[in-house]
Amino acid sequence: MKPSLFLTALLLGSSALSPLALAEEAKSGPGEVELAALYYYAEQKQQDRLEAETNRLRLKYPDFVVPADVYAPVVQQVDETALWALYEKNDFTGIAAEIGRRQTENPQWRPSEDFSAKLARRKQRVEMMAATARKDWMGVIEAAKMLDPSTETEVDLVWMLLDAYAETGAKDALTNTYRGLLFREGEKRLPDAQILTTLQKSTRDFSSDDVRKAMGVLATSPLLQAGLQPVELDLTRKDVADFNADEKRQTPIAEGEVAKLRAVAEKGDRLEDFSLLGWYDLKLKAPENAERWFKAALAKRRDEENAKGLYLSLAAENKQEEAYAVAEDYIVEFSDDPEFLMNALSLRFSKPDQPDADVKTVTAYSNAILATSDADHAEILAWYAYNSSQFEAAKAWFEKSLDWESAPVRVKGLALSLLRLGAKKDYAALEDEYREIYPEIWAEIKVATPPKDRRSVVVEMPDTTASSTGGGGASYLTHFKAKRYSACVKDVSAQEVRGKVSADAMLIKGWCYLELSRLADARNAFEAALNNSRTQQDAAYGAALTLLRGRLTDDAEAMVATYPMSEKREREVRAEIYWQRARSAFDHKQYQNVLDALNARASLVAEPADLSQLRGWSYYHLGNRAQAKAVFARLNMQFYDPATAVGLSASTVTLR
Repeated sequence: MKPSLFLTALLLGSSALSPLALAEEAKSGPGEVELAALYYYAEQKQQDRLEAETNRLRLKYPDFVVPADVYAPVVQQVDETALWALYEKNDFTGIAAEIGRRQTENPQWRPSEDFSAKLARRKQRVEMMAATARKDWMGVIEAAKMLDPSTETEVDLVWMLLDAYAETGAKDALTNTYRGLLFREGEKRLPDAQILTTLQKSTRDFSSDDVRKAMGVLATSPLLQAGLQPVELDLTRKDVADFNADEKRQTPIAEGEVAKLRAVAEKGDRLEDFSLLGWYDLKLKAPENAERWFKAALAKRRDEENAKGLYLSLAAENKQEEAYAVAEDYIVEFSDDPEFLMNALSLRFSKPDQPDADVKTVTAYSNAILATSDADHAEILAWYAYNSSQFEAAKAWFEKSLDWESAPVRVKGLALSLLRLGAKKDYAALEDEYREIYPEIWAEIKVATPPKDRRSVVVEMPDTTASSTGGGGASYLTHFKAKRYSACVKDVSAQEVRGKVSADAMLIKGWCYLELSRLADARNAFEAALNNSRTQQDAAYGAALTLLRGRLTDDAEAMVATYPMSEKREREVRAEIYWQRARSAFDHKQYQNVLDALNARASLVAEPADLSQLRGWSYYHLGNRAQAKAVFARLNMQFYDPATAVGLSASTVTLR
């Protein structure tokens, strides 16, 4: 190690030593003080003085040899405390500024190798976590380009890379990365816990057979073999799910394998297991077992898909009334699948001995028919209207069914409806059009007697301007689908000038206004469509979104409370309501109200990072510093964000 440098005056003072001391030094060589002068002249690049000092030392110490490091650059010990403090905050901008400042003062200064290496790794981690959080999978792959899966010690970084390869479909890279992680040898082998986690992740990316082969190779210890049981169960779940999803596959899975899942499901309360086994047994034509599983799943949570499974199980058992009751209970949720809903509700309309359908059922059935343009079900509803002496509605629905597909029974129904309405000219025109096509029906028509029953529920007539799928060819709907929102509004407004416009048109007008951010006009259009039972649900949803866009949170909540929506839509609207309330409460420093709103929202949907930050700061301002720190620490582990780092720092400092 080089000696410290002293002032020249101090160095020169070394000549004042006693003769006895000089004699001692002559034997032992120059001391630190004399060598300091040599190093000083070398550092200052004063070659002449360096050579003179060297000659003096050789005269004084005949065996003197110039030290090998006399010309080496001086290593300055610099305090990096400030850099490490910025490092802990992930303040890379601050680090760059501090390094630049120091190099301005001393151009030869560089951070230590230890700091530089750790800084590079911290940057890589932050970049990968941030890219993962925003699902920028190519960004994850780019940030991880220097990782070596076969030696990397921070395994969670490699797991992020696996997710990125899986999402981008990079199969070869995915396989090689798994191989690098799992098949290490000796000291590089992963701990058992990390092997288990990696294998569980692999069940997503590889076939069950491939994963089981890897497990056979890796399960070298009893502890690891025991730990692999959950992975084996996950593979069984995967096998059952694959079987359920493959319509062509009929050969069941080995019952011994499924029995393990059944045993776990019987003892547990995992909704996903109930659902998997329900669909599995339904496909195996064991509806009694399927019914039991679906009921167990629905006891845990109201769910559209499991309700469909229960309906199909009951229908397969010929429990028609119970099946219909399920369809009626889930009528709002099933409206998102009009074909399923239409078939499920048709029981009430297809048989004369069935009880009256209620208003909600009639509306849902007619909406589903319009959404699917199904001629058969339009005919069923038309006969239902005819047999309940609602001849105008019967006429309209028979016409609709004929538009979609011609059939003699539909012509017959339309003809009978026209006769009951006394529309002789229309009847004659219909007979002229179809007499030669369907000659056998006309004799029956002329002797048919009018229906005697009358249902208590009114069957609404279909909109003749346009169906919900645009079957009527209305130009406003064409404009809407093409995102020509101004043209859509103009077209519906023109219809309003000519006379009464349909509820369907007003509904579409509302969506167009909303896309144009004309909130007041959108609200008026949606509220006009609320008056029609067929469009009411869609209109209520649109109106609620419009009110929320305008920050009219209370009005939006009243809309949800007044009008029914599907579970999915209601959850979406209520989640936004609670978010707006949390934001408003935070702005007004009502921090307990913030937490109440966030807790209500969290019961509906997952909480994103920005709302968790709001939660953390609310705890902080309420004095719950430990809870604040826990929230910010969890966020900081997920991905880097400067606001999260500030929150974590503030709550940590306060705790200290």
